[in-house]
Parts: sequence; C-alpha cells; structure tokens
Amino acid sequence: MYEAEINIKNQMLADFLRYIFPPAAGSDLCRVSTTRPTGMLIVALAEPAAMPVSVSGDHVVKLDIPWSRNTTSALENHWILLDKNATARINTALEAEFDLEFAGYYRRGEQLGMKKMEIIDAFILSRGLAAATYDTLHKRTYRKELLAQERIRQRLLRRAYYINESIDYEGLFEK
Repeated sequence: MYEAEINIKNQMLADFLRYIFPPAAGSDLCRVSTTRPTGMLIVALAEPAAMPVSVSGDHVVKLDIPWSRNTTSALENHWILLDKNATARINTALEAEFDLEFAGYYRRGEQLGMKKMEIIDAFILSRGLAAATYDTLHKRTYRKELLAQERIRQRLLRRAYYINESIDYEGLFEK
C-alpha cells in the first residue's frame, strides 16, 4: 500500500470520499479501492515522487493506494504524488460520482413518497456527511428542481409557439 494526500474541494466531498473509501479501524488513511470510478482514477493518476509530498489546504484527505502489478508497480520504493491537474480531475470525478449517487437516492425516495427534507436527512445520515451539508444539499436540490421546471416551461412554450404558427386561421373569422 502507498500513502498519498489530496486536497478535496469542500467538506461535503471530503466526507463523501471517506464514505466511499472508509478508513481501516484505528487509521485515518482512506483505503482506496478500484471498484469505484473515483478509485480507479486515483490509482491511474498517482505518480512517483523523489521526496515526500505534503499537501496544504482546508480539506486534506490521506489516501492508502493499493498495490497493483499493472498500475502501481512503477511507484514501488517511491513516494506518491497527486499533482494539481490530477487533484482537479479527481475532484471533478468525485463530484460527478456524488451527484449521480445523490440523484439516484433522491429519485428513489421520491418514488417511495418521502418528503424532500426526509430524503436529504436520510442521505446525510447514511453517508456520514457533516451537518453543514444539509443546507448545501437542500439548496442544490431546490436549484435543480427550479432548472427542471424552467426547462419544462420553455419546452411547453416552444410547443405552444409551434402550435400557434402551424394552425391556419385563414377563413376562420370570415362570415
């Protein structure tokens, strides 16, 4: 196993990373697994470094990268580096994985007839996210619902314009 540090974009994503890669008992290292897309990306972007690399930031997470003959054998006897580009890509992939998981969870809750607040609370508790995450998820869900309503409104408005333009009113008002 190889140790690395990464600066995660915000606390919610850092907590989510700890959820998908839980640390071993008595350790603060998140055990990365290649069974998840973000884990595969972390392993693929890990590079050897000549010296130990310390990462600074508000949400630094320590990772335990697994050894693999195909991907990490070049890292043997080296320290691990996740540079700025790799960190940005990992943050983007982590955010996408979070959004997909939350969207699926939210839709399943809606199908069960649960209220929005109950769904968000259950998601936060089940994923071990920080309490500050509640407002963020509530606002995110609200914004997505507004965008979805606006898209539907625009689509129906275009249909109404099309219907008005395609109807031939000629002769309708003649007497």
